[in-house]
Amino acid sequence: MSILELYSTLKHYEAALNAVEKTDNKPSPEAILNVLIARNVVQGKFADISHISKDKLIKLVDLDSRLKKQAGLITQTVQLADWRTSFHPPKDYWWWFLESPTHPLDRFDWLWNALTVTSLTASVSLVVEISSRFLSTSPGFIGSFAVISQSALTLLTAGGILTKAGRTGVEEILSRLGIKKYLWQEVKLGLSGVLLLSLIGFRASLPLISGYVNERGLENYIEGDWSSAQSNYERALSLNPDNAEAHYNLGSLYEDLQELDKARTQYRLAAQGGLDAAYNELGRLYIHDKKYSQAVSLLLKGLDTVTEADTETKYALLKNLGWARLKKGRYADAETYLRDAIEVEKTFEQTPAAAHCLLAQVMEKKAPDNALKEWEMCLGYADVRNPDEDTWFGMARKRIDAQDKSSESTK
Repeated sequence: MSILELYSTLKHYEAALNAVEKTDNKPSPEAILNVLIARNVVQGKFADISHISKDKLIKLVDLDSRLKKQAGLITQTVQLADWRTSFHPPKDYWWWFLESPTHPLDRFDWLWNALTVTSLTASVSLVVEISSRFLSTSPGFIGSFAVISQSALTLLTAGGILTKAGRTGVEEILSRLGIKKYLWQEVKLGLSGVLLLSLIGFRASLPLISGYVNERGLENYIEGDWSSAQSNYERALSLNPDNAEAHYNLGSLYEDLQELDKARTQYRLAAQGGLDAAYNELGRLYIHDKKYSQAVSLLLKGLDTVTEADTETKYALLKNLGWARLKKGRYADAETYLRDAIEVEKTFEQTPAAAHCLLAQVMEKKAPDNALKEWEMCLGYADVRNPDEDTWFGMARKRIDAQDKSSESTK
């Protein structure tokens, strides 16, 4: 081969390389292809270096060094892997296999990858926990949507980061967005972090969703749809087992269904959650069970914590304390609690009968002549739909009728 041919080949290679270097870091694919092909030609001409002068060899080494420095720019501009598929260059044609130089941030990629896997593992665990809460009862539309959307989002994110096909797709998107390759692992970590934070936020919102579902159950209960009410109460508790109001409402429903053991359990859980009204209902059931001492203990706990603003609960606690003391034969204590309850009832728009009915029974034991007024109040305000007040209504009617007959006989 003549010296002129070698010189011309190197000059062509150099010219193609210069065209890439002088493009302000924005070479065209055509310019890159030209330099690669020019290097192919050089490879053929320099196959036997024994007959090539040292200055030409040194020139080639210098040009190759310049080409390698453009590796990052070339790999950012074109996909050499696709070009290799089309042109099938030999394995020793290293210029077709250029890779971006290692960026200083790339040395931390092992850490970002580990954190990414950890974040995704935590996300999967959260999805399993949240889904199990929704699926422990009939999930409904909201539950189904929450489970499906979270599961799909987690699977897409995990698949895009952990699987080969997913990584390829994500990296292609990142490349098209112009994100530098040395930042890809950080971006993937960021995506997994956003997913984890969103799941943590959703997990933290479960008490709010539980409260909403409990309100739906209460609406169902008021409308007489007890089956839907029970489903919603149970769903609210599956989302937030510490929802004291849902425990209380479910206990009230069980009591209406005459499932008293279940009602006691729910009232007890509501009381443990700090709901004062639950102490009252649980104490009332103990009175029915003739466990008066246990009833008093619970009612006093409720009375210690109830706020002054919650007059309805305070009235019920005082009334039931009076009732329990009446049953124990402690009439003075019973009168005190019942008169305190009657003082509280003065703030109500409608007068409840229970405290008057019970006070009438106390006065029958202490001063029968003073009981008639309370029996009249009992008879006037008692709600016969309430089993307890229906019984007291009958007692009041009997007592007043007896008084009327006595008055007529003395005329």
